[in-house]
Amino acid sequence: MPQVLDIAPLRSLVAVADCGGFHRAAAALHLSQSAVSQHLRKVESVVGAPVVERSGRGVLFTDMGQKVLRHARTILAARDAALDDLGATEHRVLTVGATEHGADVMLPALTSVLRDRLPDRRPRFRLDRNVSLADAIDRGLVDLAIMLDGSGLDRANASGIVQLQWVSARTFNIRQDEPLPLVIYAEPCTLREPAFAILEKHAIGYEVVAESADLAGLFAAVRTGLGLALLPKIGKLPDGLCAAEGLPTPNCASILVRGRSGMDPDVLSTVDAAVREVLSLEN
Repeated sequence: MPQVLDIAPLRSLVAVADCGGFHRAAAALHLSQSAVSQHLRKVESVVGAPVVERSGRGVLFTDMGQKVLRHARTILAARDAALDDLGATEHRVLTVGATEHGADVMLPALTSVLRDRLPDRRPRFRLDRNVSLADAIDRGLVDLAIMLDGSGLDRANASGIVQLQWVSARTFNIRQDEPLPLVIYAEPCTLREPAFAILEKHAIGYEVVAESADLAGLFAAVRTGLGLALLPKIGKLPDGLCAAEGLPTPNCASILVRGRSGMDPDVLSTVDAAVREVLSLEN
């Protein structure tokens, strides 16, 4: 009886090659690592030889594995092209990590743009902090991430530039005879140093009065009048908050789009362009 190379095992094989290992491939395909391992064992049973070898934390493809990989890419490309031509394109999940800043404005607009430009993908968002998103990219838990660089230094690779602004409760008044009370994200946070640096540059005394692990907690602390916060200016501020006056104008922050290992460069560039477009409409 002739052997059959099914599509799922071939996709796992290509993902292992593109992502550099079983764990990242499993995350990219939204499968368990054991399922990916089983897929490669299926391929090996069909071709009658090992296709990968362990190499430290990664894998190396054998000569047979390289040969199967070339055929796998050809088969998958032909299948995807056929489905597209027949109007039967499969919808695949595109996992997008993003910070909470401006999520209520950016994500609906970004979802609309991505569904128009990537009709075969369905975006699934993961909201988290920068450091967690960077780890998720490294581990292949998200396909790409929209991240914030509070220093605004990497403008050459930025998808957009947003102005930072001081935010306070509407009833908050700055007391000239006391240190400026700050509400900030808990470490690590890309907005802490920019806030400290600009105040120190202008010889303005300050003290941290509240730290929060998420944006909701930070908004709550500012809304109650505990202090001010430095945040990117994206969309409208929540009820009860306003831009604080009487403080030095802060610098800008960069918005960066980063993809996991093996991410399709065309998809990555499409998302990057979509983020640029959405940001241009909001600023």
